[in-house]
Amino acid sequence: MKKYLSILFIFVLLFPLSIKAESININSENAVMINLNNNEIIYEKNKDEVIKVASMQKVMTALVAIENIDNLDESFVLDYNIFDGLDSELAVAGFSGGDRVTYNDLLYATLLRSGADGAYGLAVKVSGSEAEFVKLMNKKAEELGLRNTHFTNSTGLDDDDQFSTVYDMAILLKYALNNSRFKKIISTEEYTTTNGEITVTGPVHKAKTLGMDYFNGGKTGYTDLAGLCLMSYASYDDVDYLLVTGRAPESMKNQNFLDQKTLYDYFMENYSFQTIIKKNKVIKKIKTMYDDEVTLKTSKNVSMYINNNVFQNELEYIYEGEDVLKRGVKKGDKIGKYIVKNKDKVLYEEDVLSPITVKFKLKTPYKIGLIIILVSMFIHLRLRNLRRKRRRKRRR
Repeated sequence: MKKYLSILFIFVLLFPLSIKAESININSENAVMINLNNNEIIYEKNKDEVIKVASMQKVMTALVAIENIDNLDESFVLDYNIFDGLDSELAVAGFSGGDRVTYNDLLYATLLRSGADGAYGLAVKVSGSEAEFVKLMNKKAEELGLRNTHFTNSTGLDDDDQFSTVYDMAILLKYALNNSRFKKIISTEEYTTTNGEITVTGPVHKAKTLGMDYFNGGKTGYTDLAGLCLMSYASYDDVDYLLVTGRAPESMKNQNFLDQKTLYDYFMENYSFQTIIKKNKVIKKIKTMYDDEVTLKTSKNVSMYINNNVFQNELEYIYEGEDVLKRGVKKGDKIGKYIVKNKDKVLYEEDVLSPITVKFKLKTPYKIGLIIILVSMFIHLRLRNLRRKRRRKRRR
């Protein structure tokens, strides 16, 4: 009797795929875009090139401050000389020595207005000096594995020994978004300080004016060397995205936002999660060496983020592996792999494992032969015994 067995597949993701789109024209010289639902890099452009990132690094300033302050609503008076070490050419939110503020005031000013006074004030309040605070920033960078990043100040002011990459900034932003206080601040459109004297608007406000309603939050940056920079996250059709761009030309107004709009719009309009494998789909029927039939089936639905123009009838499903399971194959042994292709491009691959141990078993012809032998032996023994009985009777 044939046995119908289902082999379960163990999912092994061989990618993330790098660039899904053949060509997208943006003016930023560096970019990386990540689908946060599956942590897949869906677009990249010089993502590991070491560059200046300007005020995007204020994300690290704010994050380190948040992680080292117990009460962000605490109110205090800024020392009159607190900003003496701040470069006068940096953009500020408008704080002055003697102002009564909260840590939240400084954080919102740092992330929304990109105020150097907010960032510098946080550094001095947390560590006593900017130099000591920068040590915490570099320690955090090391903890996060930002291998191409080094800080020398809290504000993003260009320095020969201060650098990063858009990919490192993406790792930083992804980590920071796990902090609820940080996420709330960076997602705010407008904020007024507790004393009512300073109101700041952030990248969310700018993005909305450019028709980017999916834009959830971000941080801008600009210096002559860094160009126009922007790091952001967005959501559309149940898919979450993270995008970092750098070195867009300053001569092109809002080019950092416009480049991000180009990338967001392209993927949101042309890509989505699609089911490419349905649970219990029959892939192939094979046999054991004893002729027991084994039905290979998928164990679950598998969805992938792919181009909407890829149709199910264009997908090729391939099983590469054993057609006959031999004796000695144990449960859990890899017996092959299952591949899904689209126009010779591998979309998905998983190992196929045996659900059974193939034990010794006689095939039907051998069973018949053994039965014949046993029957023959039985008949032979019976005849021999009968002959012996006859001989005994004659002797009597």
